[in-house]
Amino acid sequence: MKDFNIMLIFDLVIAGLGVYLLYSAITMRKEKEVPEMFVAKEEASRCEDKHGFASYMFPKTMVFAITSLVSGILCFLADTKLLPLNKKSGNIFGIVMLLVFLAAWLYFTI
Repeated sequence: MKDFNIMLIFDLVIAGLGVYLLYSAITMRKEKEVPEMFVAKEEASRCEDKHGFASYMFPKTMVFAITSLVSGILCFLADTKLLPLNKKSGNIFGIVMLLVFLAAWLYFTI
């Protein structure tokens, strides 16, 4: 237990977020409704064009879903030393993946 890396949990949570967002995006595309997790119920009831809003949110959700899934998996592989990175390149890789994730999150939220 001494060698346990807490970042592995964060990596798995981010990858899990990607899976959930991917599922939500596909469901949103089929049902033409935005999930309650994305928009509060009272806000959704005030929306005049739910189908249009779902169509608008679909590509943003897909970008964030794929980015979350890929960055979570790659960071997990890097943290478990399955990717051949030395300490310096591993640190740079982690920072780059964080910035990519944050950029996708900003794209999703704006």
